[in-house]
Amino acid sequence: MSDITKPGFIEYKCRRCGEIDRSTHVPGLLTVLLGVMNDYNIIPKEWFGTPVTQTGIHNCKDGGAGVTDLIGGVIDE
Repeated sequence: MSDITKPGFIEYKCRRCGEIDRSTHVPGLLTVLLGVMNDYNIIPKEWFGTPVTQTGIHNCKDGGAGVTDLIGGVIDE
């Protein structure tokens, strides 16, 4: 089991184009994932008030826009 305090990147997958976005870095990856799964309002100071959500918006490379789903994350090595 991974340490819940380790930082990492959360992953969102676009429903429209399938691209996976790993641009959001969080200070405690598994803490954040557990919080989103359980509907906790986790807004660490490091994010300046921007919460992690289950869905988001993605700018597809063809100029369109898609909806993304939180699918997991990768812990920093």
